[in-house]
Amino acid sequence: MRSDSRRVGAGDLFCAIPGTRVDGHAFVEAAQHAGAGAAVVERVIDVDLPQLAVRDSRSAVSHLAALFTGDPGDALRLVGITGTNGKSTTAWLTRWILDDVGPAAALGTLGTVSVDGRIGAPGLTTPDPIDLALELAALRASGAEAAVLEVSSHALDQRRADGCSFDAVGFTSFSREHLEYHPDLEAYRAAKLRLLDLLVPEGVCAVNDDEPAWKEVAPPNATTLRYGFESTADLWPDRLVLHPAGAHFTLRAPGEAADVSLPLPAEFNVRNALAAAAIARGLGVPLERIAARLSAAPPVPGRMEVLSREPVLVIRDFAHNPDSCERALSSLREIVPGRVIALLGCGGDRDPGKRPQMGSILARLADVAIVTSDNPRSEDPSEICRQMVVGLPPDSYEIVVDRRAAIARGLAEAGPADAVALLGKGHETYQVIGGKRLPFDERRIVEDLLPALPGASGLGGGPA
Repeated sequence: MRSDSRRVGAGDLFCAIPGTRVDGHAFVEAAQHAGAGAAVVERVIDVDLPQLAVRDSRSAVSHLAALFTGDPGDALRLVGITGTNGKSTTAWLTRWILDDVGPAAALGTLGTVSVDGRIGAPGLTTPDPIDLALELAALRASGAEAAVLEVSSHALDQRRADGCSFDAVGFTSFSREHLEYHPDLEAYRAAKLRLLDLLVPEGVCAVNDDEPAWKEVAPPNATTLRYGFESTADLWPDRLVLHPAGAHFTLRAPGEAADVSLPLPAEFNVRNALAAAAIARGLGVPLERIAARLSAAPPVPGRMEVLSREPVLVIRDFAHNPDSCERALSSLREIVPGRVIALLGCGGDRDPGKRPQMGSILARLADVAIVTSDNPRSEDPSEICRQMVVGLPPDSYEIVVDRRAAIARGLAEAGPADAVALLGKGHETYQVIGGKRLPFDERRIVEDLLPALPGASGLGGGPA
């Protein structure tokens, strides 16, 4: 099966999928010339090639891909996680907990996390249906018994995961994002809720009880577990203490309790841990075992990840929308004794309406606010920065368009009690400028710049 006519070989089934920019039906003839044996189409094309006409080629291809690969999802315990923020960390922690019961893998923004914990090259949050089916088949062949998938709104809207039957689903946060794709917030929410259609009967649904968008989520014929910060939830944290290296709390469920020392900083990571705990508990993992695994969790790449402790605390995070930026900066203000020095950019060719919101949040919550470049793509990074600061007092920010120079500026400004927050790129090791993906690894950049700072003795980082 192929959805790219350039990869078609003799006898392949070509899948003509309408895309947001290009319609695959325009390449049926090219697939025929490349040797395709047949095509899946929504409308028959006038070429000499057997064609299977379907009502929705996206959904049909998802089911066909699962069938062609031997339905690997049927042999795996599948968990699907959606939400605006928190998907990667929740998937990471869920895989970590489930791996204590049997070999588990994960697939999402960070890449594929194999059963031995190694991380493959990142791609789309949720791959296209053919690649997804092949990846699940490979994970099953590697010995995985469970797989945790991040399921994006794009993937749900485009039916990429329709061939999957999830034993458990989780809903994290909800806020403005991807309005360059979805017409409005309600359409965005509706796309997220499509995950419920893929939940097996008698499955598990973990819901953020503190998120108003999910208040009515309680699928019939499913076990719904609500997690949150209030004792009215099914799982909640008691006696919560936050500190720069993580959090201590008692994980509570009706009639049960277990202590957790979470090695991930910020209050929102406690919420992500609760989400993972709710999913695992719904799948039958004992609370004590969940707490022990959360206490031993490895750091999540690019998610409130500590890059350095001495001579200055440096943290990078993938925060790239208004809600995640507000949460990251608010959390740092609670745990950092000195100033929060933060740099942030906005991606090009993405929702421009969120740019002034993010600039305002940066200026309001950072003691030193540095507006810089993210992945400008086809746009002028200087213009993106200008849009971020519209209406802000000139003395509330500074613009350093070159991101490496902005990192150097932030490090040079920081004192021993301060923290430097690199927001927006997280785990990414590249920067997309024009049509080129250029190397840009913030961990290595910090390693290069730290030795020049007063009191430096090399990179003093490590897991939080």
